[in-house]
Amino acid sequence: MTQPVHNPPEKPERTPVELADFAKIASGDPAEMLKQQAKRLRKALASRKMTVSHTGSLELLAQSHGFRDWNTAIAMTRKREPVRIADLGIGKRFAGSYLGHAVCGQIRGVTRTPVGGVYRIEVHLDQPVDVVTSERFSALRQRIASRINEDCEPVLANGTRGPGLSVDLLL
Repeated sequence: MTQPVHNPPEKPERTPVELADFAKIASGDPAEMLKQQAKRLRKALASRKMTVSHTGSLELLAQSHGFRDWNTAIAMTRKREPVRIADLGIGKRFAGSYLGHAVCGQIRGVTRTPVGGVYRIEVHLDQPVDVVTSERFSALRQRIASRINEDCEPVLANGTRGPGLSVDLLL
């Protein structure tokens, strides 16, 4: 008895454009990886008869990675140099995280505290953040005051690292 021969489906030839995209992805550029994921998402949805615009697929992908929108996602992936306290200023826009939430907003104030290397930062977030994990109620915060160190990382009052606001990128 002969076994039926199973021929795997042939892979389509890659076009020069796709090969160039592959080279960018292979180089490790996170922004390119996200763009390619969005492209694959759009194709997958189209194969299921769900029409999504290019912009829509970018936004969906950004949200699936925990970002508020595509602009925030792309800004976070292009982050190269760490933000230092000297870079901050009143009115500057930033992207960062607050208690595990990706946030964007505007800096309202930065002041020194009596503890060396610790600063108090006051910000106004673009979107309120729910700081409560309970399903029974919520507590939204849009104006936040937090302590950060010279590397813009969250610290406790005594200067040790802790939960809070981190400023990861100036926009």
